[in-house]
Amino acid sequence: MLVFDKVNMNCLYLKIGIILSFTLAVIAVVIRSIWQIVVIPTSGTVIIFIPLIFTLLGANALVVYLTIKPSRQKLEHLWVVIGITVVVTAGLVAGVSHFAHFIFSPQADPPLSKVIGFFVLSSSLTAYLLFIWFIWSFRRNRES
Repeated sequence: MLVFDKVNMNCLYLKIGIILSFTLAVIAVVIRSIWQIVVIPTSGTVIIFIPLIFTLLGANALVVYLTIKPSRQKLEHLWVVIGITVVVTAGLVAGVSHFAHFIFSPQADPPLSKVIGFFVLSSSLTAYLLFIWFIWSFRRNRES
């Protein structure tokens, strides 16, 4: 059961608040990401921030879509599951790119920062696999 099912999502002000707060945060991070690409136009920066921008815009679209009329059935539609998978995969690509860029940078000089980076990467990959299994289980359960 979704968290949305437990909350009274019929309240228009709650829906507007959720959409507005998430959208404003996404706009701020997207502007900052574009600014980063313009200020430091290296291939590493582009590889990190372009998937991040797509992830944020896709996540925002998903939040708006699920907030307008929340239901579990929306998560069972094939195009929604594929869209969520693409958004999460783009986020993972951004994270792995950031990790690879960070490990070889001078900021990763202390050995402890590399250990922390590996732990974050490992947890991200594990969470990604669990998320993919979870989101596609909605689709699999519907077909059964």
